[in-house]
Amino acid sequence: MNYTLTILLFIVSVVLCAFMMRFNISATPTQRCSHDAPTPTAGGLVFFLIFFGNLAFMYLLDDRLARMIPPQHGLICHYFIAVSILIIVGLHDDCSPLSYRRRLIAQFVCAFLIVLGDGVIESPVIETHSTSVLFFQKILTLFTFLCLINAANFIDGLNGLLSLCVMITLAFAPIWVNFCPPLVTMHSVLIAAILGFFVFNFPKGRLFMGDTGSTFLGFTLGFLALFAQPHYPRIFAPETAIFNKGFVFTLLPMAFLWFDVAFTLCRRAVRGCRLTEAHRDHMIHILYDKGYGHIFVTLLYATCTCIMGCLTYMCHKEWLSFIGLLAIYAILQGMMIVFVFNVPHRHQWARPEKTSI
Repeated sequence: MNYTLTILLFIVSVVLCAFMMRFNISATPTQRCSHDAPTPTAGGLVFFLIFFGNLAFMYLLDDRLARMIPPQHGLICHYFIAVSILIIVGLHDDCSPLSYRRRLIAQFVCAFLIVLGDGVIESPVIETHSTSVLFFQKILTLFTFLCLINAANFIDGLNGLLSLCVMITLAFAPIWVNFCPPLVTMHSVLIAAILGFFVFNFPKGRLFMGDTGSTFLGFTLGFLALFAQPHYPRIFAPETAIFNKGFVFTLLPMAFLWFDVAFTLCRRAVRGCRLTEAHRDHMIHILYDKGYGHIFVTLLYATCTCIMGCLTYMCHKEWLSFIGLLAIYAILQGMMIVFVFNVPHRHQWARPEKTSI
């Protein structure tokens, strides 16, 4: 990994984020927001510019990345087109909100472009030459990318939450690709870009990533997970997995946040609430509304991400079975649910003030 490049891109990210704060693109507080005053947004455009530029340079001028992909493999080219569409739609939504239908159509097109580029979630234990199996893999990939895009957008509700958890996830990612140099560079470049933004976003929230950044991060995590599939170390028997371990392990550290989204949507569906309207029913919002601020909730979920990353590493090294990993995760997730819904409001912890009689 080129540390000089990483540091340089971090500085570039800081400069670009400072520049973005001067634009008149502000997030107006809504029911779903956790801020009270209009705040500069669309900082996620910086992620896109740095990562897209570096990836384009690597693909066009660095033969290491070109050798990784057969000439007929158009995944990167399709990613370039898809992520550009996603950024344009996200930027438009940050400036002038779009209806969820229009956003969903754009997201579907972006996910479909990945599938057209032969980007599919591999199923090592299933015969992949079957037309029906390949069709299932493509539908699964399409659905997964739609989920990742929207899940990342949903959980971007507190200062530093999504950005810090994504950086931790990316820090573990080189392990799943056997430290393949071009892919490690891609991970470190994205970390540097996010870290420059993180300086402005946590803990004070002087700049938000907006839909521009959250949808980009969800989509790009899926893209990097697809790239991890052929590079997962063969020594750890990936052929015995239902789904490719490289893909699953790339996303697994953020399991607590992914669960938050799925659990909240299920709760709202059971209550008969509209799933498309803004709300504050996520566990992260419940904790925040109970008086546990941005710093506490963000660091709590960052700790959970670190724990899941370590458990995933233990599973990767075969020190822990995947069933064992799921069992430990289920216990920890259950404890998190009990904590969120039963912990008293923060002011109840304070001692009552002494009053004079």
